[in-house]
Amino acid sequence: MSSTHAAEPAGGSRVRSFLAAPVRSQTYLNLAYLVLAFPLGLMYFVFVTVSISLGVGLSIILVGIPLLAAVVALSLIAAALERRLTAWMLDVDVPAGPQPTGDGWRERLRALATEPGTYAPLLYLPLKFAVGTLAFVVVMNALVTGVALLSVPLHYDEPGLYVGLVTNRPIELHPALHFGWNRLLVGVETVVTIKAWEVTTLAEALGAAAAGVLLLLGGLAVLNWLASLHGRLTAALLGRAYDPVSLLGSKSE
Repeated sequence: MSSTHAAEPAGGSRVRSFLAAPVRSQTYLNLAYLVLAFPLGLMYFVFVTVSISLGVGLSIILVGIPLLAAVVALSLIAAALERRLTAWMLDVDVPAGPQPTGDGWRERLRALATEPGTYAPLLYLPLKFAVGTLAFVVVMNALVTGVALLSVPLHYDEPGLYVGLVTNRPIELHPALHFGWNRLLVGVETVVTIKAWEVTTLAEALGAAAAGVLLLLGGLAVLNWLASLHGRLTAALLGRAYDPVSLLGSKSE
């Protein structure tokens, strides 16, 4: 009995969170963060893949070794900036990894080179491109389409304007039901063909707008979930990465 009562508030909270997504400021911070993830992720992906390929290829003549070291150093700087961006926009605290220890700079450099977290940004930065691409697909297909459907009642009856579904060829749906009876397979199958559909009445326009509202709510829910997932991924991968930006800040002070 107690478990049933405990589950009901959680379900109600999820429903309220789903419906209240458009009026929460964090939703739009999440959206801005994910929109930025696409160009930043593309830049990171190109930088990491091209630089590592070039460094590995040139390592046989020893030129690639300092190039790979520079790639790791720049990746740590980019990861430090990503850590601050995640904390500011997603409100997810991502603490930096431990400072390298040692008596001299060689010992500290060796400690930094042998720390696995030093190389985590090389995995994290290309993954940001995947997250940004997924967010871009959701924004273009769910949010843009949802806004378009929501605006249908405003212009569906304008002369010379077609509002509806247009396809290159008819869409055929084949709903079927089959079941066994007395060692026989009995079934019912039909074909539904959709050639085109045009919104011509206010009721149809309001129905399209309602579908747009549901699509917008669903798209925002997916984006909020994706932003939360990416925040946890950032904390997991960059939690042990060295932060050179904080060292530069402390020296300037």
